[in-house]
Amino acid sequence: MPWCPKCNNEYRAGMTVCADCGCELVEEEPRTSYVPVIFGDKEQMDALKQFLEYNKLENVVIKYDEVEEVYEILVQKEDARKAAAATKVFLQQVSERQKENGWADNAEHPEDHTSAEENKTTQPERSTSAYQKSSEKAEENRSSAWILLIVGVLGIVAVVLGITGILPLHFGNFYMFYGVMSTVFLLFLIMGIVSLKNAKIFAQKAESEHSLEDTLMKWCRENLNAEALDKEIQKSEEDTEETLYFRRYEKIKDKLNHQFMNLDQAFLEYFIDDKVYDMVFSDKL
Repeated sequence: MPWCPKCNNEYRAGMTVCADCGCELVEEEPRTSYVPVIFGDKEQMDALKQFLEYNKLENVVIKYDEVEEVYEILVQKEDARKAAAATKVFLQQVSERQKENGWADNAEHPEDHTSAEENKTTQPERSTSAYQKSSEKAEENRSSAWILLIVGVLGIVAVVLGITGILPLHFGNFYMFYGVMSTVFLLFLIMGIVSLKNAKIFAQKAESEHSLEDTLMKWCRENLNAEALDKEIQKSEEDTEETLYFRRYEKIKDKLNHQFMNLDQAFLEYFIDDKVYDMVFSDKL
C-alpha cells in the first residue's frame, strides 16, 4: 500500500501523490516516521544524501515538494538530530570550498582582493550552538530588570506629578491619559520584578551548570584520549577535516550520554564544541 514518507499517511492502491503535501508516494521502503531536514535544489540534495549515507545514516530520502517546488531531504525521526549535525558539517564544507574558489579568483586578480594566505584557515569552522548559558540568561534578565524598574519608577513619579498639577502634562481626556500612562508604567514595574526573579532563578541554575561542567570536564580529562577516539572511529586517510571533526564529535557525545544520564542535549553540544574537543585534540589542531 503506498504511503507518504513526509506525512506518514497511507493511501489506497493507484494513488501516486500525497493529497496533503504533494509529496510523491512510495511503496518500496519500510513504513516508518520520516521528518524533513533541509531543502534546496536537486544537485545540493543529491550531494547531501551521499554525505549523510557516508556518515552511517540509513534510509535517507529525497522527495520533490510540488507545492513549494523544492527538493527535500527526509530522514527517520530517530536520526533527525544526527542528520541535523551532519548537515551543518556538510554546509560548512560547501562554504569552505566556495572560499577556496574565491582564493583562486584572488590569485588571478590580486589587485582586487586580499591574498589567499591572509584569509585561509586550516581548521573546519565549528558549528554555533543554539544553547545559551544560564549565567548569560541571568545577566540579560538582570540588565533588563533594572532598565524596566528605572523607567517604571520615573514614569510613575511623572504621572503623580502630572496628576497633582506640578507637571501640567496631559493630552485630550485628563483621566484617560493618566489612566493609560499609569497602567503602562505599572506594567514596566511588574515586568522588571519578574525579570529580577528570573535572574535569580538563572543565577541558581548557573551554579548547578558550572558544577556539572566541572564534573564533566574532570571525567573527560581522565577518560578521553585523542588516539583512542580516532581508533574507535576507524580514522582513515580519506577523512576530510570536516568529516573527521563530526565523527569525533559524535563519538565524544555518545560516551558522555552513556556515562551521564539525562543530560540536556543542547548543553552537551555546547560543552563538547566549546570546551572538550579542543582539549582532547589540542595537539592535532
